[in-house]
Amino acid sequence: MINHFSVLGVRANAKEDDIKKAYKRLSNKYHPDKLLGASDDEKQQASVQLQRVKKAYEVLSDKKQRNAFINDFNNVIVTDPTAAMRGLWDEYYS
Repeated sequence: MINHFSVLGVRANAKEDDIKKAYKRLSNKYHPDKLLGASDDEKQQASVQLQRVKKAYEVLSDKKQRNAFINDFNNVIVTDPTAAMRGLWDEYYS
């Protein structure tokens, strides 16, 4: 499960304004039009990251979705931590 708070770089108790600021900052950072001189691979990676940022903002900016996410995230039990970390590693670095 992706931690949307980590994607935006905010704390779980962040205010709506902080979430919005983080979204704007990261969407500018990863927007393909802002990546002048970047390689196609870098643009592709930025595009993937931008989609994660958009999804995180979509969930965290909506009160119902945010509460549901927090409830789901708090109820996750990791039975195999090694596999979970490998999955996270592959998700971010592949």
